[in-house]
Amino acid sequence: MASRQLTIKTGVVTRLVKEVASYRAEAKMLLGRVEKMEADGEDEYEVRQQRRVLADSEMMIPDSEKRLEKAVRELRELVESSQAELGESEEWTKASKALALADGAEEGKAEASS
Repeated sequence: MASRQLTIKTGVVTRLVKEVASYRAEAKMLLGRVEKMEADGEDEYEVRQQRRVLADSEMMIPDSEKRLEKAVRELRELVESSQAELGESEEWTKASKALALADGAEEGKAEASS
């Protein structure tokens, strides 16, 4: 049973890491687009619309990060509690790699907010 839960939670963490990275990249791209539109003197209405799209995208980042933090916490607890049972099984190894990937995403978060 722990093996199945480990597989599920590993998939959740992996998916959320990708989701957070995607939202960050989208927000960065939209910010560049807004700045370019402003520099080019484009129509104020169009710039305002792009700012709304940017704001929507930026609002998704904290929610995704919170869900990732929760998923990482749950996976870390499961990995620690199942280490004796699953040892170095494939599922346990994948879970450990997913945690390392999530830790890398957390470092990216710190760099992005600096």
